Amino acid sequence: MKFPQVPVGERFDYQGETLVKIGPMTACNECGGNPRLIPRSAVVTPVGATPEVPPVAPILTPALVREALAAFDERLRSAIGALDQADRGPIEAALEASRRDLAERLGLGADPNP
Repeated sequence: MKFPQVPVGERFDYQGETLVKIGPMTACNECGGNPRLIPRSAVVTPVGATPEVPPVAPILTPALVREALAAFDERLRSAIGALDQADRGPIEAALEASRRDLAERLGLGADPNP
């Protein structure tokens, strides 16, 4: 967090030292030593706070992509199952062609099913 976001009176760590904010741009050590000017752009860590860790995106493995593609395929086939056979045929053919094309573009080969 930036220094201006720290409330007056709160403790924070800055450059390896624990300080207390005493004014809009000033802080001192916990014992009340000499005031120190802290830049508005200074990145500080509130005492007791754990640093924010950005969420980690899952690693896309071929098996994970195949699983997701199979689930997607199953949901679509379930949805078109309620259609008349005459309507279902062209949609199923388009779905199959799209599934193969997507699998090849993702580098999964012609048959992405696990």
